[in-house]
Amino acid sequence: MRKKKKTERSNPCKNNNERILSSAFLQSFIDSIPIPIFYQDNRGVYLGGNQQFGDFLGRKVKDIIGKTIHEIVSRDLAEMYARADRELLQTGEDQAYECAVLHADGTKRIVFFSKTKLKNRDGISAGLIGSIFDITGQKELEEKLRRDEKRYRRIFENIQDVYYEIELDGTILEISPSINKYSKFQREDLIGRSIYDFYADKNRREILLQAIKEKGSIHDFEIQLLNYQGSSYTCSITAEIMPGDKDRPPWIVGSLRDISERKQNEENLKQREEELSIKTRNLEEVNTALKVLLKQREEDRKEIEENVLTNLNASILPYIEKLKYCRLNGQQMAYLKIIEARMKEIISPFLHRISQGCFDLTPQEIRVADFVKFGNTTKEIADILGVSIKTIDYHRDNIRKKLGIKNRQTNLRSFLLQLS
Repeated sequence: MRKKKKTERSNPCKNNNERILSSAFLQSFIDSIPIPIFYQDNRGVYLGGNQQFGDFLGRKVKDIIGKTIHEIVSRDLAEMYARADRELLQTGEDQAYECAVLHADGTKRIVFFSKTKLKNRDGISAGLIGSIFDITGQKELEEKLRRDEKRYRRIFENIQDVYYEIELDGTILEISPSINKYSKFQREDLIGRSIYDFYADKNRREILLQAIKEKGSIHDFEIQLLNYQGSSYTCSITAEIMPGDKDRPPWIVGSLRDISERKQNEENLKQREEELSIKTRNLEEVNTALKVLLKQREEDRKEIEENVLTNLNASILPYIEKLKYCRLNGQQMAYLKIIEARMKEIISPFLHRISQGCFDLTPQEIRVADFVKFGNTTKEIADILGVSIKTIDYHRDNIRKKLGIKNRQTNLRSFLLQLS
């Protein structure tokens, strides 16, 4: 009789332990991934996910398992996610799309969903697995870059100066639309041409290139450029060599500004300054001549005054005084006094310096001082005025006292001449 072979039976406990270990390993693996991961069955029920997924939603993963998307997010988002999931399960094509979601911290985030279809060992659909990439920072950066690009584009298109980028050999790589102010060429027509073709002075161009290569940059370098008509205008150039890298050689960036009007104004101002300088020198010469003439006139005036006073005091007034002691009738005496008064009126302006400087002198003292100034001796003055020598000495003493030179070794005549 043949013996029956023993049939090996599978150990249910061993298989169960292996499934538990496999599940634990899978959970540990997806928990180690730094982005949110989740997986669902064909009905859209969540079967699991990693810790990052729970943190993103602000829930524990165990509270999510067994629920659908409709039970987790708002209705509008749930409809969109469910529609995308159904399309994935039907077509089997992987999906990737951006979407705005509400983070657990209450902030709105822009995320990138990536989902793929899961199959079992028999190749039958078992659901899907997906991941979430938070691209909020990237989108904000892109938006900032777009705004910056628009802003710089506006600046580039509206600046008054001409911005340019050229190769070291002068080939124009980029130039701002403001070049239209200087040329009838369009910006697109100039790109690829050599900027050095528009330099009026080739030697000046070589100086410019040498300065840039030696210093790395230049500021306010003046150069003559040719416009579309072939005439030159003055520009101020600022330029700098960009270092370049392995992908491109060094190049030059810079700007130029038309300063022709400013240079013309400076030249006009210089000419006016020269003209003004010439006129100033002429005026100085005229002023010097006038000063000489005025000085001569003053000296002539003083000489005339002295001559008039001398002649009157020495040649006329003494005889008038003597006539007073002659036998004159009343009418003759009246005429004589009128003549004396008129003569004194004539010489009174010539005596203003003494009378102003020594306003407290009496009329007789002024008369005596005037005779002293013109060199008359005490005796001569006494004879002219018809008084005694003692009286004249008395007047001279009062004059010295009032002039502040009494008891000083100062010549009265010299002092009076200084006053006049």
